[in-house]
Amino acid sequence: MQGGGHYCNLLTAPFQITKKPPVSRDSSSSPAPDRDGAFATTEWSLVLAAGGDTAARQAALERLCRTYWRPVYAFIRHLGHDAESAKDLTQSLFAHLLAGDFFATADPARGRFRAYLRQTARLFLGNEWQKSSARKRGGGVQWVPWEALTPADETQFARATDPSADYDRQWALALLRGAMSRLRAEYETAGDAHVFTLLQPYLAARPSPGDYDRLAAGLGVARGSVPVLVHRLGKRYQELIRAEVASTVATRAEVDAELRHCLAALEG
Repeated sequence: MQGGGHYCNLLTAPFQITKKPPVSRDSSSSPAPDRDGAFATTEWSLVLAAGGDTAARQAALERLCRTYWRPVYAFIRHLGHDAESAKDLTQSLFAHLLAGDFFATADPARGRFRAYLRQTARLFLGNEWQKSSARKRGGGVQWVPWEALTPADETQFARATDPSADYDRQWALALLRGAMSRLRAEYETAGDAHVFTLLQPYLAARPSPGDYDRLAAGLGVARGSVPVLVHRLGKRYQELIRAEVASTVATRAEVDAELRHCLAALEG
């Protein structure tokens, strides 16, 4: 994934959630399952729903944790913990969150999941019981993909910086990764994985002379169809970014403010 500058443009674009499938090679719409689910019942609003299905609520919380584990890990590293300790603490925190008693105290006043998770991490790290009896890595949480961390990540997270500011930046990058993963999956489901592979670079870069001619040959479409395909890919990506943000807030009214916060984090 490219740097933050291009994504800032995507976050600030005046896009709205629509329900359009990915685009096939002939530049017409092809059926594909809608995946955005924004504003109906989002993961965080489902978690906060009093009296809801506990299994569904736990699945929603786990999905959020799977998406946003990296900001938590970076936050803990910036607080001075070494890599191995931070991994243990991150998984212990998620095991704590996914325990059944979390739902007994779920409160809509917790607001946005981003702010809630950061505050929970602070409290968890300061808890004397946690300090004396932290679970070793595992603890019922086996899905954190530590192999996704690169040496460059570890170097960055070890630097002295504002833990809260980098937490928010990592959060914004995580939601962009989540949107990109969903976009890729939609194209794969529609049988257009090769279309996604060829067009994805143009989400982050302007075409050079001759690029669209080569894309047209590779896709088997007229040259004039290529800009349409690129535009539709970008538009769907924008929709999925907004859907990712919507999944972390409790109400529709909070989405735009959260988008602005993520933009500020990327620009900071």
